[in-house]
Amino acid sequence: MVQNPNTAGAKGETFGYRKWISEKHEPEVVVIGIHGFCGASIDYNNFGQHLLKHQPTTALYAYEIRGQGSDPIYARRGDIGDPRDWYRDLFAFTGLVRERHPDAKIVWFGESMGALIAAHAWRQAPPDQAPCDGLILSSPIVRFRDDIPAWTPGLVQIAATTLPLARISLDMLAGDQNVQMTQKSHHAEQAVKNPYHIRQHTLRLIGALSSHINGMNHCATTFRKPVLILHGDKDFFNNDSDVRGFVGRIPPGTSATYRNYPNAYHLLMYDEKKDAIFRDIERWLKRIRHQRPEKS
Repeated sequence: MVQNPNTAGAKGETFGYRKWISEKHEPEVVVIGIHGFCGASIDYNNFGQHLLKHQPTTALYAYEIRGQGSDPIYARRGDIGDPRDWYRDLFAFTGLVRERHPDAKIVWFGESMGALIAAHAWRQAPPDQAPCDGLILSSPIVRFRDDIPAWTPGLVQIAATTLPLARISLDMLAGDQNVQMTQKSHHAEQAVKNPYHIRQHTLRLIGALSSHINGMNHCATTFRKPVLILHGDKDFFNNDSDVRGFVGRIPPGTSATYRNYPNAYHLLMYDEKKDAIFRDIERWLKRIRHQRPEKS
């Protein structure tokens, strides 16, 4: 693993990234990791180590997301001025990877919030220019749960317009529930352990997440490359039925694979089931490696 080189994002700004790449093999597939809310590129370490051991012809790059805890601009942590910058950063990073590995297939791998960014970036790409060769969406939040207090999504959108820079904690939105993220950890524990955790986010960032969640089912209708969707059956944010509804909106001509893991939670790359999950991803990536390029 190589840590903390820099790459240019939207507006010429630079962000750190990590990469897991074999010294002996030129990659045939490169996975680009897009981490989740209150996450960082290091969250991909378990998966990167798995690839180095079991599938060394697949490389993994993961970059730090704008507005999260490893953003080099400290004042911007917990905020996003223009959500489209998330897409621009992803497009710029994908361009960097393509320059370094021009013959490799490119797969976007978004976790949680990263899955929202990947899906919406795909939707924003020109229809005749697929930005990647496949999508992995791990624990995507595809709709608001029915038992979320009715005021939350609507109030957040109003507040994000009237008080965009006011900051609140995610715990407040969750009704101070200590959300279980794996079999052995809860959100509050991770907040204490992770040096990149952000205590409060601006209302406009929370509002951006809300609008991204609302748009996920429409994003599914635009997918034109193979998609792998991963979901833990005990995920706090969505249930199996929610995610199957999302998968059902993917066009019939697009290869869509859905994996639901009983007794698994939201952070699948840290879950007790992670080895089985990584093997499923590994098998799916082998199919991506062997798929034929489309005729122009």
